[in-house]
Amino acid sequence: MPIDLPALLATAALVSAVAAARFLRTDRARLGVAIGLAALVATTSVAAVLMRAPAIPERQVSLRPIEVQADGYVSSSTCRACHAREYATWHDSYHRKMTQRADAHSVVGDFGNVDLQIDGKDYHLEQRGGEFWVELEDPLDRGSRPARVHKRIALTTGSHNMQAYWYETGNTRNLGLLPFTWQVAERRWISRRAAFVGPATDAVEPKLAVWNVVCIKCHTTHARPRVEFEGNVQHGADTQVAEFGIACEACHGPGAAHVAANRDPTRRYALHLSGEPDTTIVNPRRLSPELSTQVCGQCHASFDYRFDERSLRKWFREGFAYRPGLDVSKYRDVKFSGEEQFWPDGLIRVAGREYNALLHSACHERGDMTCLSCHSLHQQDDDPRPREEWADDQLRAIDGDQTCLQCHESYAKDVPSHSHHVAGSEGSRCQNCHMPHTTYGLMKGVRNHRIANPSVQSTLATGRPNACNQCHLDKTLEWTAQTLHGWYGTAVPELDADDHRIAASVQWVLKGDAAQRALLAWSLGWAPAQRASGTDWMVPYLAELLVDPYEAVRIIAERSLRTLDGYAGFRHDLIGPPKARDDAKTEALEIWRRTRPAVAAGHREAVLFTADGNLHEDVFARLLRQRDTRAIRLFE
Repeated sequence: MPIDLPALLATAALVSAVAAARFLRTDRARLGVAIGLAALVATTSVAAVLMRAPAIPERQVSLRPIEVQADGYVSSSTCRACHAREYATWHDSYHRKMTQRADAHSVVGDFGNVDLQIDGKDYHLEQRGGEFWVELEDPLDRGSRPARVHKRIALTTGSHNMQAYWYETGNTRNLGLLPFTWQVAERRWISRRAAFVGPATDAVEPKLAVWNVVCIKCHTTHARPRVEFEGNVQHGADTQVAEFGIACEACHGPGAAHVAANRDPTRRYALHLSGEPDTTIVNPRRLSPELSTQVCGQCHASFDYRFDERSLRKWFREGFAYRPGLDVSKYRDVKFSGEEQFWPDGLIRVAGREYNALLHSACHERGDMTCLSCHSLHQQDDDPRPREEWADDQLRAIDGDQTCLQCHESYAKDVPSHSHHVAGSEGSRCQNCHMPHTTYGLMKGVRNHRIANPSVQSTLATGRPNACNQCHLDKTLEWTAQTLHGWYGTAVPELDADDHRIAASVQWVLKGDAAQRALLAWSLGWAPAQRASGTDWMVPYLAELLVDPYEAVRIIAERSLRTLDGYAGFRHDLIGPPKARDDAKTEALEIWRRTRPAVAAGHREAVLFTADGNLHEDVFARLLRQRDTRAIRLFE
């Protein structure tokens, strides 16, 4: 965690003086020390204040994007005056922290004289007072031997799972991306390449101006790139936003008219007593299900933006014309295919685009389900959870199953007769069967927001894990098909020999593509799946994933391995040289051989174990040779 040096000096002076005074024996001596103490603390405090760089008015900042309220946007600080509780819950949310100015309060990464290297290039991180700096090769120098320069970190992105950093390039307000990401839970740096699913062979190129024209779309409020061109070449940017992060007006629309109208107290009280909506501001809960969902969908979606040269230039100058309450489909088209971001049936496979999935859910198409059916963007007064627990997913305080049972009333009286699992168990939870973790993002499995029934046929057609086999990791597709047929009459599809004999998870781990392997690396560490499947057989598969060609898969596998008995302190440099990964795999297997039972929980042929607890190494190797090695890039 970054250190506030001025505050530390003042505190140290105070503590040292008090400690010294304890050893003095006379009142006169203590009085002298008290006077000296007062002078010392005053002097040190003044020095501490002087050491802090004076705040520069936002409009005078020249080398990063700035906050400028325009076009009716007034900022969350204005909203706070009348909506203190709503402001407080938003302020504690991760939406607010999606983009922040880099300072001692926002930066969570270690900048304490840290040396990092990637692709043969060196980076040095340091903190100077309340500022953060990186020394690197000049990203604007296109020569064969670029000069080394110092660049100030200007903005941060994220703070929940990981945090990325943007530095001033020196080219107007254009920013560059530091090629490393801070992992919050592990408190360590990893390369940006390793933070996402992508081939380790991809070079880490300097990303210049990406924030100004891409990230700005959804990580700020009322974004205006204001990019300057000479011909077709961008040469600078005067990028402005109404507010960094996703703030009040990102969801409620510009607030100037609302503020002006409600200066009249009689109007406020009349609306309060009548219960009539205030038409000067947008309340997503009062919109139609379609328009309410689009408020979230403006960012939580993958779009085609209908850009021709004219509209693209307009976006570069002014940003998007969409405002909450309008029909987003009039401004851009939702995507349902393209590259590796989608499963073959058009379902999005990358997190943060839940709108794409929800659109084709019957609960939304034929019902009134919206994002607000499950999520609450402001923690309610009667929510007993700590604020940080609510902020994790911003879910409503009611039981998740109750959200579903409001409409599916016929199941409410006897849920087990429908779920075929014990009431209250993980297998009886609506979301575990109908919203499995088949979307990938932030180095973990994320719930799929196309609400649908488990289907082996869908798995065969798309390669997407189904809910049953993602929980019952030790079961085959044939087991799942027969179970669904027995319970619900679902047709049993034609299956090959491996699908009859070998657990689906084993096939995905060994034969699957990088996206499937990333999901299964996470699933093997998911507590409900571990309880349903047992863990005695998992180590050989997680050990194999420690040497996976994809850096992200290796890191996720190590996280899952640490959830198993005997591996809590298991940590290796899995982004380092191949030998380090091989050593990690060897150690993982050695621990397992020393500590596992003589027989792996009986006869486990589906996960390639014989009755005497030995692994079918020939089958393991055959499946591994069949691995899907095509390049996968999941851009989050």
